[in-house]
Amino acid sequence: MTGVEAVVLETASGPRRALVRAPGAGARSTRPLVVLLHGAGGTAELAMQNTGWARLADAEGILLAYPEGTRRDPHAPPMFRQNPQAWNDGSGRGHTARQGIDDVAFLDALLDRLSSAHGADPARTYLAGFSNGGSMTFRAGAELPARFAAIGPVAGHCWIAPLALRPPVPVMMIFGGMDPLNPPAGGEVTTPWGTVEYHPPVLDSFDRWRAAKGCGGAPLTRAANGVQEHEATGCAAGGEVRCLIVDDLGHHWPGGPRLLPPWIAGQASGRVDGARVLWEFFQRHRR
Repeated sequence: MTGVEAVVLETASGPRRALVRAPGAGARSTRPLVVLLHGAGGTAELAMQNTGWARLADAEGILLAYPEGTRRDPHAPPMFRQNPQAWNDGSGRGHTARQGIDDVAFLDALLDRLSSAHGADPARTYLAGFSNGGSMTFRAGAELPARFAAIGPVAGHCWIAPLALRPPVPVMMIFGGMDPLNPPAGGEVTTPWGTVEYHPPVLDSFDRWRAAKGCGGAPLTRAANGVQEHEATGCAAGGEVRCLIVDDLGHHWPGGPRLLPPWIAGQASGRVDGARVLWEFFQRHRR
């Protein structure tokens, strides 16, 4: 029987929480681990319910962890608009940047706990995230490259400049072609919290990551069934970099439900199962 356990770690910014979902029952064995980061305003529970990873994990024997970001007011419950949970993704935005929250250290400590207490396989440890959690996935992949066999940011820009990636971390990034909060061509966006920000074109993240990994060839681009795929070439061994743009997807987890109204986040799309696509990518990589 699948079990979900709340794990709490003491950190410099106070206690930090994650939900850990172990598939099956019986004696513990070493399992592949996928850590999934919610978006700004999200929660571990929502990420577990709406991204499709839980259903996939039961079939594939994956250990899942859903960490939670920090809130502006840690003494009040999380609320999407009034008290959103978020990650310090390197963009300099929000309370996480103002307070200097060290989310990289939190994730590093969480991986130690998951390895020692839950049977996570360090050679098959993967990180994915949505929106602000996708941006945090880029940051953690760049700053903790020895911890992850591959990463999968979704609907989040790479705000940091990954100038040196040692060892190289393979990445599959996914964006929505109709995403008003992270538009493919870039531009000013109005966030659900009323701020106006400039977001670069989504392929900027692809280009900077492949350049940092020494992928010197011209990218391959193909389109089929409403999905554009960009693949870096000329990369060093282990340096796979791919980008998917799903034509009819707004700012939602690919294959998941619409959690925000269309006037904020556009339409949901079932064209791509984000969890399945990322898992197929992750399985090609071990550390």
